[in-house]
Amino acid sequence: MKNHQINNDNEIDLRELFATLWQGKIYIFLFTVLFVFFASMYLHTAQREYLVTYKLKPVGENKQNTALSGLGGFASFAGIQLPSNSSNDFKIFKELISSVEVSEIIFENKKLLEKIYENEWDPTQNRFSAPPESKFTIYTGALKRILTGNKEVNYIPPDARRLAIYITKNILITESKETGFLTLSAESSKPDMLLSLISALIETSDKIMRQRYIKFSKEPLAFYKEKLRTARSREHREALAELIGQEEQKLMFASRGKYFTAEPYIEPTISFYPTAPRPLLILAFSLLLGLLFGAAIVLIRHAIKKDN
Repeated sequence: MKNHQINNDNEIDLRELFATLWQGKIYIFLFTVLFVFFASMYLHTAQREYLVTYKLKPVGENKQNTALSGLGGFASFAGIQLPSNSSNDFKIFKELISSVEVSEIIFENKKLLEKIYENEWDPTQNRFSAPPESKFTIYTGALKRILTGNKEVNYIPPDARRLAIYITKNILITESKETGFLTLSAESSKPDMLLSLISALIETSDKIMRQRYIKFSKEPLAFYKEKLRTARSREHREALAELIGQEEQKLMFASRGKYFTAEPYIEPTISFYPTAPRPLLILAFSLLLGLLFGAAIVLIRHAIKKDN
């Protein structure tokens, strides 16, 4: 009997709740329209961003002959590491993309930098300067310093470290678990600039890997040739000759090939339609927020009237 009474009370409260909301339907409607209006205004002023995608795969594969497996002992004994285009090269290439070392080289491209830091570039003075701050930015910055205790940071013109941070924050690098291939993707209102930046990053990282190999390969090749001269075993001589041939072929490829460590296996693309902001999602969220806010106002007004 007691449980039945509780259920009746809950049913009466639920009816009263819906009745209250229905009585304040005008307020709910007005707030919903207002929130949708603000969302529409935002969509009219927001910059459209496009998705840039660049996909890479390793250049060739590390095909290690079983006859060469015993040569690691020779190289280890002499303190020399066997050079090879392995998956480690691809991982190093991935790390290089967002490194300061690569950013220092990219930083020499002044035209690209002017596009990246467009709001900081002053063409009249031909230099970078701090962009003008709005009152809102000044007030929020002051409030942030009061709350956190941090000191005001002086303006730092773009440099290699800032560029590396920009690359890390704006360019997403993902590796496929199935193939190990890399995908570089980013959203920007300046997709052409972003595509130029990604292309420069890949070209520069690949060039560094190429130069490192050319510099490193001379000593191991000399070591292999010396071992070939003194080797007595026929199997070792054949294995060393094959290894020398592979390394000399790779060295020639490093000197002349277009790509050394990574190459695009699909042409880089820019999305045909904007990927951000998403109008349907923003309008749906504003509609839901307007309904909830309007309903909250109606219930608060009803509670105040009831208490009085």
